[in-house]
Amino acid sequence: MARTTAILDQTDLKESLRAAARRSMKDIIAERLATMIGSGALSVGDPLPSERELSSAMGVSRETIRGALLILSTRGILSVAQGARTTVASAEVGELGLRKVLPGMAEYDLDDVHEGRLLVEGHLARLAAHAPEARTLARLADLIEEQRRAKDDPVRYLILDREFHAVIYRSAGNQVLSDLAVTLYAYLLNHRRRAVSRPGAIGRSIADHEAILAALEARDGAAAAEAFGVHERRIYETTRRLMKTDGHPTTGGDQP
Repeated sequence: MARTTAILDQTDLKESLRAAARRSMKDIIAERLATMIGSGALSVGDPLPSERELSSAMGVSRETIRGALLILSTRGILSVAQGARTTVASAEVGELGLRKVLPGMAEYDLDDVHEGRLLVEGHLARLAAHAPEARTLARLADLIEEQRRAKDDPVRYLILDREFHAVIYRSAGNQVLSDLAVTLYAYLLNHRRRAVSRPGAIGRSIADHEAILAALEARDGAAAAEAFGVHERRIYETTRRLMKTDGHPTTGGDQP
């Protein structure tokens, strides 16, 4: 009897741990989406990709996606209606937004953030290229294939783009630098959203991703860092042009 009770207790514990893991992943996905909404990458009124597309893009089950969407809809961030696309209802994401490694980063100069991304992402790329796991390379290849199918859908593409970068950051094996890179990635995503909506922009971004993946597959750290640099410099130039068009300062020297 005691043995049976012990077995049942262990089974209950395992199920509780699995349930906790599922809840945790729902929270993580909700935070990722909230960060993109709070940063302006996704705007009020934007329709989200389908549950199937989000599941594939973020590498989790549809059950997890439904849980994350429920968290956001309960808080009024998303609008979910039967038979209609889920849409962004509010940009007020509160504590679900990005837990910033760098407080006040929105006030930093574009040039400073650009230099920071070059250094951090370049180093992470070198680390990731050292001994990439087959599943990591396969995941990146799948994401690029999905990006090709999202050429006419900037919202879906940005979600896939963010995941592509995050997979590489995590695979490098340095949590501090990975968190820092995620924070830097979120800088001025509202301008990035406008940039990828321009003709040919997504195609050029995908070509950059293909070069990054090729370098990782070749385990060539220098080439991976260089490919990341090319990609980041392209992002920097398009963001800078958009900011100048809008009349926003891009460096400390531009400020009154």
